[in-house]
Amino acid sequence: MSDGKRGKVLFLDGDYSGALEVFYNAARDGDAEACFDYAFCNQFGYGTPVDMKTARSFYNFAKERIPEASYNLAVMYLHGVGVARDYRASYEAMKDAANKGVIEAELYLGVAHTMGTLFEPDIIAISRIPYHTPIGRDPSLMLEGDVPDQLADEEARIRAVRFDPNEAFRWFKTAAMRDHTYVEALSTQSKYLYARCFVDGLGVDFDRTKAEELMLIAANEGSPDALAYIQENAPYRLAELNDPEKLSNIRRSWALPDRT
Repeated sequence: MSDGKRGKVLFLDGDYSGALEVFYNAARDGDAEACFDYAFCNQFGYGTPVDMKTARSFYNFAKERIPEASYNLAVMYLHGVGVARDYRASYEAMKDAANKGVIEAELYLGVAHTMGTLFEPDIIAISRIPYHTPIGRDPSLMLEGDVPDQLADEEARIRAVRFDPNEAFRWFKTAAMRDHTYVEALSTQSKYLYARCFVDGLGVDFDRTKAEELMLIAANEGSPDALAYIQENAPYRLAELNDPEKLSNIRRSWALPDRT
């Protein structure tokens, strides 16, 4: 067992101090995964007092190989923890994570380009112990508070990202193509948001038929929003929700990953 994996076992067993030492030693040997895990422990105070500057430093080292590090850095820049608040740096780090396939970042950018502003994310960090795990918002974890809502600060957040329907559509589509087993709830949400683009004409021509097909896929995967849309706007298609052959054909036509 590699040192990094041994550290994860110790962490999951509740031996945070032991895990921290193992992560640090492996990180000194250039293990990017261990660098990430050591940064994560410092960010949230596992086995050590919270140290955001150390977390930032080790995330920066890990980010070339561990894209979740860029996501965590993006949120740190957004909140100004361990670094000076820098909305442009937050956007660039989020884009780096999205370009490397982090679905949380893809969805964040889709919404940001829809709104034309940076906003408070529902997911404030990602852990890799034992694997990619989103950490949702929790006031106890927001060490220095949420993004301020003052008007002066809002102007800075707006300057960091532009309203761009085409970019929003691109990111929603990219996220929708993720295999459902990869952060399943977000994969389902992404398919709903991708479908909404065809409902609203966001970055693409309005197309009710395509919207309904994508809503069927999202509803079949458990999206309550997609199911509500079908019930209200296309109740005649409800029977298709339990038609494996029909849904399989829709998936193929949209190049969506199978659920097998």
